[in-house]
Amino acid sequence: MNLIVKGIFALAVIVLVTLFPASAESATVRIDSVEATPGESFSVGLWMTDNTNDLSAMTLPLRYNNPYLTLDSVSFAGTILTSGFNGVVDLNPQSQSLRISYIIDDFATPLPTITTSQGLLATLHFTLGQGASPDLIAIDSTFRDSVIYFGGKEIHFWTRVEFSDQTGTNIIYPGFTPGAVKVLISTAVDDEFDNLLPTAYALAQNYPNPFNPSTSIYYSLPRAGYISLKVFNVIGQEVITLYEGFRAAGNHRVEFHASDKPSGIYFYRLTHQDGSETKKMLLVK
Repeated sequence: MNLIVKGIFALAVIVLVTLFPASAESATVRIDSVEATPGESFSVGLWMTDNTNDLSAMTLPLRYNNPYLTLDSVSFAGTILTSGFNGVVDLNPQSQSLRISYIIDDFATPLPTITTSQGLLATLHFTLGQGASPDLIAIDSTFRDSVIYFGGKEIHFWTRVEFSDQTGTNIIYPGFTPGAVKVLISTAVDDEFDNLLPTAYALAQNYPNPFNPSTSIYYSLPRAGYISLKVFNVIGQEVITLYEGFRAAGNHRVEFHASDKPSGIYFYRLTHQDGSETKKMLLVK
């Protein structure tokens, strides 16, 4: 399918969104929150969880708002993007906004669908400028009235995170959890006493433990790299991915919220380029 046809199809998907009613929330989209220092390049994952539908399209309009934050690229490596679909990125550096879309490569009947319940949707690669000061930079969805021109007519539509079901006509509004970049500034005092960089990979015991309904998991990375932190139940089934993607060297913390999980023993596993570590935790309700 050439670029013109793909563009027309993507536009048709947007127009369908404005014409057909939306169904109830049945999935969640979330963005990772990370820490970064001025001058650092880093990655932020965009994830889907708890999906119960077969999906034929999705649109994910996002915005970040800080003059020192630059979006270098968007990657679909390791995502749920499957055969029959294209990942499309529409980036506007001036407004610091972008739209990530999953669109069908070639129209067919029945429509190809994405059936997975959870997984990575895209990875955003950023660079934080040297002049950045301590701050919390939100990476959020946009929700606004947008205008397109089609067939000589002005069409207004709301921009928001949306999925389309297997029919291509029913729209699903997933839940959404924004992310953030916490800007950290190192100090001379820190450097004098300790570089604050761990000397080995480590996965600490969660706290509190036992817990209800949430707990903190701490881990240490001696160098930057790709890692994953996942939670499993006692029979080895993956319960949730707490983080997967590039992480800077240092000490990190992530929260595991288990209000929708049954009581019992869970295992959390940190996987990195040199191996993995696993620990046990107990949810008591």
